[in-house]
Amino acid sequence: MYENKAWYENIDNRFGGHLKLEGGVTGYDGGSYFEPVGTDTGLDGLANVRLTDKLILSEKIYFEAHYEAFLKSGDTYGKQQDLQKYFPLLAAGLTSGPSDIDKRRLLDLTKTVKETEDYVLWNRLDRLFFSIKPSWGDIIVGRQAVTWGNGLIFNPMDLFNPFAPSDTVRDYKMGDDLVSVRFNTELSGECNLLYVPRRDATTGEVDFKSSSVAGKFHFFAGDIEMDVMGALHYNEAVLGLGGSGYFKDAAWRADLVWSTLEDGRDKKGYFEFVVNIDYSWVWRKKNYYGLIEYYHNGLGKNNYTNAMVDPEVMERIDRGELFVLGKNYLSGQIQMELHPLFNIYLSIINNVRDPSGIIQPRAIFSVTQNSTLHFGATLFYGKKGSEYGGFLIPGTNYYTNAAPNAYVRLTYYF
Repeated sequence: MYENKAWYENIDNRFGGHLKLEGGVTGYDGGSYFEPVGTDTGLDGLANVRLTDKLILSEKIYFEAHYEAFLKSGDTYGKQQDLQKYFPLLAAGLTSGPSDIDKRRLLDLTKTVKETEDYVLWNRLDRLFFSIKPSWGDIIVGRQAVTWGNGLIFNPMDLFNPFAPSDTVRDYKMGDDLVSVRFNTELSGECNLLYVPRRDATTGEVDFKSSSVAGKFHFFAGDIEMDVMGALHYNEAVLGLGGSGYFKDAAWRADLVWSTLEDGRDKKGYFEFVVNIDYSWVWRKKNYYGLIEYYHNGLGKNNYTNAMVDPEVMERIDRGELFVLGKNYLSGQIQMELHPLFNIYLSIINNVRDPSGIIQPRAIFSVTQNSTLHFGATLFYGKKGSEYGGFLIPGTNYYTNAAPNAYVRLTYYF
C-alpha cells in the first residue's frame, strides 16, 4: 500500500471529536456539608467539546492530539465556590477545580480561561503523543491513556488514571505523560513497559519517588489469558496477577494486587482483589447483558470518619486511584435493549458491610447516526453513619451525605 508512493503521499490526517451538552438537577440533604451554603435544590449545566486529530506520517509512524474545553456552571458549582471561600476547612478534600488536574503530571496542559462565582471555563490537551511501530511492537511517547487489569467496575490493577466505579460514560480515559514500549512475540506473549514521570504535589518538582516504572506480561495458559504485573509506583512496590476466561457461555475475569506502604504505620502492605462474571442472553426477542463483580479493598476501614484522616487512604483518593473507604463491595449492572436504538441500564455499587450504595438507572437513545440522548440519575441509599448514607466529617458537625441528581445529556459526534 505504501511502497509504491512517495513519502509525502502516505501522509493522512483524520479529524473528529464530539460536543456534549448536559443539564441536571441536584438535591442537598440537611446536615450535609452543603448546609452552611444552603440546601435548596440546584440546577447545573456542563458543556464539553473534544477535538481529535491523528496525523499518519507513514504505515509505522503517527502523531495524535486531543483538545478539550469545558464550561461548568450552576448551583453545585456556586455552592462549592462558597464553601472554599467561607468554609475552607470544610471544603478541604471535598472539592477540587481544574487547577488540580495536572498538578502531578510532567506537563501542565490545563488552563483555566475564566473563573467567576457563577461559572468556570477551562481547556486542556488530553492526548499529545508520537507513536512508532517497529516490527516487534510499538513505542509511544507523550500524553496517552493506558489501561491494565480485568476489573469492569473496580479495577485495582489499573494504576494510571482508572475510571471511577460510578463513571457511566467511558468514552475517553484521562491521559497521562509517559513512555510506553510494547514487545509482541507469537511465542511468549506481549510485554508492556511504562515510565511515568511525575511532579511532587507539594513542591511541583519532577520527583522519581512520585513517578512510576511498571511492566506487564500478557500470555496464554491453555484457554486462560494471564497477566503478571510489577511496578514501582510512588516509591512503593505493586505486584499483580490476573486472569480471564470462559465458563460455558459466560466470561469471567479476576485480578489480585499486592501493594506495599512506604509510610505504613500499622501494616507494611495490603491486598486488593476483584472478580467478575458477565453474560449476554436473549429473552422474549430482547437482548440482555448482565454483570456481577466483587471487590475487596485491603486498605478499607469500618470507621469512615477515621478513614478520612488516614494519610494512606486520602493520598490514594487524591491521586485518583482509590474511590471507596470500605472493604468489600458487591456490584452489578444489567442492560436491556428495548430497541436497537434504545437501551436501558441499571447499575448498583453496594458496600456489603453497611449496607449502603449507589443506584444508577439510565437510558440511551440513538437520535441519529452521530448523536445520542442520555437520561439518567445517581441515587444513594444507606443509614446515617454508612459510607453512602453519610458519615461525620472529621472535625465538623456535618455529614458527607452525597447529593442525588438526575440529568439529561446530548452528545453529537463528528
